[in-house]
Amino acid sequence: ARQLLRDRLFIGNLHPTVDEYTLLQIFTKFGKVTKLDFLFHKSGVLKGKPRGYAFLEYGSHNEAHKALNSANGKLLRGRKLAVTYANQAPSDADGGVSRQRKTMMETGRPTTLSMLKSNTGGKHKDGTTNKIAMMEAKLRELE
Repeated sequence: ARQLLRDRLFIGNLHPTVDEYTLLQIFTKFGKVTKLDFLFHKSGVLKGKPRGYAFLEYGSHNEAHKALNSANGKLLRGRKLAVTYANQAPSDADGGVSRQRKTMMETGRPTTLSMLKSNTGGKHKDGTTNKIAMMEAKLRELE
């Protein structure tokens, strides 16, 4: 197991228009950035859009510490940056904003995804058939 990384920072609460280049422009002022993990949504309506946070690694602990002290709470495009050591990042890593996953639609009915996930049947053929039937019913409902 790796020791607690004191050279890796979490940068959260990023404005959607902030990109990798912008982050590097700001954070290279504090030292040599050796790695930047800029995260994007992998699926859904926001696919390809920034998630609002990133992880950044410096060559040394001192550089990371300087960046943390200088950038945390500073405004970037109208938002206060949330900078912490990566091991202290919010567990949902949602840029410091926690969101409850919806298992029920606003109408009080279960969502299709929650129905599919709660449906027992594993890899059985009949489980798949039931899932397909539920999805078809949901699609007919939406027409």
